[in-house]
Amino acid sequence: MMDQLLHWDEFFFLFFNGLHTSFLDKFFYFITLIPVWIPLYLSIILLIIHQYKKKSWLIICTFIFTILCTDQTCNLVKHSVKRPRPSHTEALATQIHLHQYPDGTYYYGGAYGFPSAHAANAMAFAVLVIFFLTKRKKILSVVFIIWALLLAYSRIYLGVHYPLDIVTGLILGCCWGLFWLYLYQRLFLKIFFKETPTI
Repeated sequence: MMDQLLHWDEFFFLFFNGLHTSFLDKFFYFITLIPVWIPLYLSIILLIIHQYKKKSWLIICTFIFTILCTDQTCNLVKHSVKRPRPSHTEALATQIHLHQYPDGTYYYGGAYGFPSAHAANAMAFAVLVIFFLTKRKKILSVVFIIWALLLAYSRIYLGVHYPLDIVTGLILGCCWGLFWLYLYQRLFLKIFFKETPTI
């Protein structure tokens, strides 16, 4: 069963990784860089402060704790499972498409890839943003889901994650996001603002 799953995982990885163009090579490498999204993250912080006023510090802490848990869980699982990234798998060396830097070197990522921290963190972030900031503009929920999925797909495109890494990361990020939202609604608001839980 597991061998069959890994076979299909490799099959779909090679399929999606092979759908590349020179434009998409640059695009997907660009969006996978964390510093690129710093303006977005700062904008989210400012919107939270503007909309939630005295509660903003608690919401920002919820974001921080969520991402910390998501990221560290991914690191823990990676170093426990130790599944090599496709970019570090010798059997795929002649079939894989990797991002090439101007100096001729390639982007390989770290040694292990299961699960994808990029996918997990993006989905966790999207879950929180959707809950706190998109209630009046539902279209933004769709935008942030697409944003998270694009970031996740970029990791397959760049050859550093299998689809199973991505799917597991997305589920993990969603679970951590919902967990911390539950704590925010059921516990944090009650402790710090004496509010009755709403969920």
